[in-house]
Amino acid sequence: MSEKLSETITPSEMCDESANSEDTSAIEASIRRKFDLGIMPIVTFIFLFAFIDRSNTGNARLLGMAKDLQLTGFRFNIVLSAFYTTYILLEVPSNMMCKKFGPKIWLSFLGAGFGIVAMLTSTVSSFEGLVATRVVLGMLEAGVMPGIVFSLSCFYRRHELGARVGFYASVAPLSGAFGGLLATGLSRIPPWGIIHTWRNIFFFEGMMTFVVGVSAFFLIPRSPGTASFLAPDERLVAASRIASELQCVNPEKFEFRHFKRAVCSINTNLMAVACCCTLITMTSMSLFLPTILNTMGFTAIRRQLMSVPPYAWSTVVCLCISQVSDRTKSRGLWLLLCMPFTFVGFLLLITVQNVAVRYFATFLCLTGAFTVSPLLVAWTVDNSAGHTVRAIASAYVVSIANLGGLIATWTYLLPDAPKYIKGHWINLGAAILCCSLLAIATVYLRWENRQRALGKRAWRLEGLSEDEQNSLGHSHPDFRFTP
Repeated sequence: MSEKLSETITPSEMCDESANSEDTSAIEASIRRKFDLGIMPIVTFIFLFAFIDRSNTGNARLLGMAKDLQLTGFRFNIVLSAFYTTYILLEVPSNMMCKKFGPKIWLSFLGAGFGIVAMLTSTVSSFEGLVATRVVLGMLEAGVMPGIVFSLSCFYRRHELGARVGFYASVAPLSGAFGGLLATGLSRIPPWGIIHTWRNIFFFEGMMTFVVGVSAFFLIPRSPGTASFLAPDERLVAASRIASELQCVNPEKFEFRHFKRAVCSINTNLMAVACCCTLITMTSMSLFLPTILNTMGFTAIRRQLMSVPPYAWSTVVCLCISQVSDRTKSRGLWLLLCMPFTFVGFLLLITVQNVAVRYFATFLCLTGAFTVSPLLVAWTVDNSAGHTVRAIASAYVVSIANLGGLIATWTYLLPDAPKYIKGHWINLGAAILCCSLLAIATVYLRWENRQRALGKRAWRLEGLSEDEQNSLGHSHPDFRFTP
C-alpha cells in the first residue's frame, strides 16, 4: 500500500504542497466528504454482508436447518466454533496481505470469496459439510474487520477514524435486525431444485455478497494519492496528511521490530483482552438473541420482529458514541459509559422473570456489546504509528478478541434451556472484566501522555539518527496517545 503511494507522490512534493496550501482545512473537509461518499458505502456493505453471512446460521437453524442436517446435542455449537478456528488464526496474516496488495484488491477478493462460500452452503446435505463450509468462511472473513480498519487508517486521520469505524460497525446490530427479516422473507421463496426454506437464505445472501465484493474492486482507490474522485491538489494533501501522522513518508517494509512494537505494547494488549470480553457479549447476542427471545414465549415470526428494536437501538448508540468520541478526541470515558449497561442487562436476565423487563434487558445488553468492540479496534489504530504496525496491531487485537467469539458459541447450550443462566453469567462476568480493563487503559494512557509531556521519555532519542528517531512510531516521545 505505502509502496504504491510513494510511486505517485514523492515526500518532498507532499511536504511542499501541504505547506503551500492556503486553506488546508477547507481542502481536508472536501477530502473527507469525498472519501465518505467514495469509500465508506462499499466497505460498510462488505462488513454488513460479512456479518450477515456469519450469523445467519442462527436464523437458518430455527427455520429448518437443525432438522434437515440433524444438528442435535452440541452439533450446532461445533458448527459455530468451526468458523472461529480459522478466523482467529488468520487475522494477522490476512491483514499483512491487505497491506501488501492494498484494500482495492484484498477486500474485493475477500468479499467475493465469502459470498461464493455462502452460496455453496445452500447445497450442503450433512453436518460435516456444514462444518467444512464454516471453516472456509472463517478463512475468508478473518481479514474483513481488521482489513477495513487498517484500510480506513490509510485514508483518514487518527481522530477521524472513530466516527467512520462506528458508522460501518453500526451495521452489525443493524444486520441482526435486517438479517432476521431478510431470512424470514427468503425462507418463504418457493422451492426450486434442491434449494428451499433455509437454503434460500444462504444462496441469495451469498449472491448479494458476491456482487458487493466484485463492486469493491472498481470503487475502492489504491491509495489517497491515486483516488480518481479527488482533484490533483486534494490528492497531494490527502497523502501528506496521513504521512505526517505516521511520522514517516518513506515506504515501510516489514521487519520483526514492527511485529514486536505492535504486539508487545501494553496498550495493544489491554485493548485485545477488553475486546475479547466484549466479543463474548456481542457474539452471544448476535447468535443467540432469537434463542433468548424464544424463552420469552414469542412465535418464530414474532421473534424475528421483536429482535429489530433492540438492534436498531444499539445502532443509534454506536453511531452517537463514535461521533462524540471523535469530536472530544477521547475513547475510554465514552466506552466506560456504555459497557455498564450490558452488565445490568445480563443481571436482569438472570434475576427477573417478567417478560417485559427481560425484553427491556436485551436493549441494555446490546447497548455496550455492539458499541465497544469496534471502537476498541479504532482506539488501537489511533495509538499505533506506521502502516505496518497499524496493520499488525489491529489484526492482533481482532484475533485475540475473537477468542471471545469462540467462547460465545458455547455460552448458550441446549441442556441449559430454557433459562440459560450459565450463559447469562458468563456474559455478565465478561462485561465486568471489560469495564475494569477500559478503566485501566484510560488511566494508563493519560499517565503515559503526562510522562511524555514532562520529558521523561526523551531518553529514547539519545544516540539515534534522524531516520531512526522517525522510525520510533508511537514510541516517539512526541507521540501522544488518544486516552
